[in-house]
Amino acid sequence: METPLEPPYANRPADGPVLTPVGDPLVDRSWAPPSPAAPESARPRGRAKFGAGILVGMALTGAAVGGYAVGTGDVSQSSTPETSSVVAEPVSVSTGAIGDLVEAARPSVVSVRQQVTQAGPTGGTLQGQAAGTGFVLSADGYIVTNNHVIAEGDSPIVTFADGTTEPATIVAGDPSRDLAVLKVDRTDLVPLAVGDSDALRLGDQLIAVGYALDLNGEPSVTAGILSAKNRTISESNGVQLVNLLQTDTAINPGNSGGPLLNGRGEVVGINTAIAGQAQNIGFAIAISPVLDVIEELRGGNVPERALMGVTSQPTGEGLGVEIVEIAPGSGAADSDLRVGDVIVDVDDTDITDPTSLGAAIAAYAPGDTVTVTVERGGTTAQVEVTLGTRPT
Repeated sequence: METPLEPPYANRPADGPVLTPVGDPLVDRSWAPPSPAAPESARPRGRAKFGAGILVGMALTGAAVGGYAVGTGDVSQSSTPETSSVVAEPVSVSTGAIGDLVEAARPSVVSVRQQVTQAGPTGGTLQGQAAGTGFVLSADGYIVTNNHVIAEGDSPIVTFADGTTEPATIVAGDPSRDLAVLKVDRTDLVPLAVGDSDALRLGDQLIAVGYALDLNGEPSVTAGILSAKNRTISESNGVQLVNLLQTDTAINPGNSGGPLLNGRGEVVGINTAIAGQAQNIGFAIAISPVLDVIEELRGGNVPERALMGVTSQPTGEGLGVEIVEIAPGSGAADSDLRVGDVIVDVDDTDITDPTSLGAAIAAYAPGDTVTVTVERGGTTAQVEVTLGTRPT
């Protein structure tokens, strides 16, 4: 479940499919930055592995000057777009040509930049500009983006479709879900309509709009289809992003935080990560399950995440995970779970590996009680566990 994995920003060779972590706005002014087509060896690398729809380590899709990549899971109950208070007076269009959809969405897609300072590779510090994308949440100045786009600084600048810029305040950021809400002093913004990501079908058309590679001028527009739903990305720090949409829509550094639109021009995802050495594999946070989270962030609150309190390992048989450690004081410690138990399901959700266990727990809130089915000594037992709170 919560077993630590490889650091996503580790600088070392990969022994599996590589996801280029782009969380470090590393720009040394004495270096000539590579062109966007240059080999990705110029960026920090991490180690990644694919398995059963699980991606370990990811390339987060922020951007920085010169084409460098920068930027860097529990899910609340979903809300329907009709009843959510997240978006006021949204603009949406009927299904039509991509150009028409983009023209309608264009005023609501913004560039997010800020100056950042990071440690240099040989000592000292480097100055750079972190860059990503965001979209308008409400007419009164609220904007959504990825947390990793703004995590390295505290003074983002938002640029709108008409070229005007506004300083933004970071209302709240949630690293565990990679979401953030910004606020600018405007009351005339045009919010995007929010669609229903739960209603998407495999093969549905998707459109990404964002400031890929932080190029000047108009945003980049790419189109593709929904390749898969309910993907999970696991990071080394124990964070899991769940309920992700996988798409073959081209997503690049700089797209982070930008909208993934459906065929009606509605936001169904927030572009977040790419598989660095794979072909046409990108990931977006599905919008419907996180509407409540976004609303909490808009109010300046970061929702807590549930924690069971076990460290587990695969059984090697493709079914269940073996508990190898139980954290003192956790919900697991206060239950009848034991080291050596093999967890096979949580509230009827099948558990196949530690990541699927983490994803299952991510669907709950602290204080919820779950029924954990375990195999122990040749018998099956059900154990009630009251979940605790994951440290921030």
